[in-house]
Amino acid sequence: MLGGSRRKQSPIMAEPNPNQMVTCPYEKTHQIEHYRMHIHLQKCRKQHPNAKKATCPFDATHIVNDVEIDFHVTVCPKRHMLDSQMFVLDDDYRPQVAVHSSAPTSVDPNEESWDNENTQSYKPDPAKKGAHIIMKVKGATPSERRKARMEGVKNYRPLQ
Repeated sequence: MLGGSRRKQSPIMAEPNPNQMVTCPYEKTHQIEHYRMHIHLQKCRKQHPNAKKATCPFDATHIVNDVEIDFHVTVCPKRHMLDSQMFVLDDDYRPQVAVHSSAPTSVDPNEESWDNENTQSYKPDPAKKGAHIIMKVKGATPSERRKARMEGVKNYRPLQ
């Protein structure tokens, strides 16, 4: 850091150890170990349904007041994951992408086009089912379903 000045980070902004105690954003008297914070937040959120809180899009354990969410998103320590994906810092790692013209391509009349086909979707006919298919009876009583299943097992013949 320049000039040796150090800026104090808030407890939510710091990267705590797994066993470090963290204060609940809903109830300041709650002290929770960091690794259990996500479980506690689910319970505490239900107990405070009218709390004006928002969840950070980068870390679900970052709960801040609704009016502070925009500021938090800009300074969130977990934001680096998004920034590293969106911005390339070195030109050596930037992929070279070929630019294609946006002119419409001509369609070959001999080429297959599924958009122009006028077909119906497949609907199986239960009357034409083979002996290798056991149908499940819907809307029947358990005894009727069991009877139909046993009949299907008796007539079952695998495909050859």
